[in-house]
Amino acid sequence: MSSCASSSKGKRKLNEVKKLRVLIVADDDISQNSYILCLQNFGVETLGVRNGFMAFNIHDKTQMRFDLILMSSTMPIMDGIKATKKLRSMGITTMIVGITTPDDNEEYHKEFMDAGLDECYEKPLTKEILQSLVEKISNKV
Repeated sequence: MSSCASSSKGKRKLNEVKKLRVLIVADDDISQNSYILCLQNFGVETLGVRNGFMAFNIHDKTQMRFDLILMSSTMPIMDGIKATKKLRSMGITTMIVGITTPDDNEEYHKEFMDAGLDECYEKPLTKEILQSLVEKISNKV
């Protein structure tokens, strides 16, 4: 995985905006921790959960809201497709970005997108992809 060290120029630009909040939904501890550290280097608040059911519960049972949700495709209890559908059915309009594995076939990828994703990438997400996503949501806030 790529390093998440960022230049002070890029970091200043991202930190000038309101504090962004990102929910990372993934059961892979290494990827989740990598994304959390990288996003925190950009000045973003993060919360990591291990499955789609936890992501759904956070939105259903609390007032917590996020500017971006990174959603893994395959997880125990509730996968990314079901979780994305449930969040969209609740009226959640937050940008949801799917994270697929190399093993996910084209049909699964299409089903994941059709569930309500805004974008989808194969893991691992690089520093450049995460920075691009942060910049996109910064422009919307």
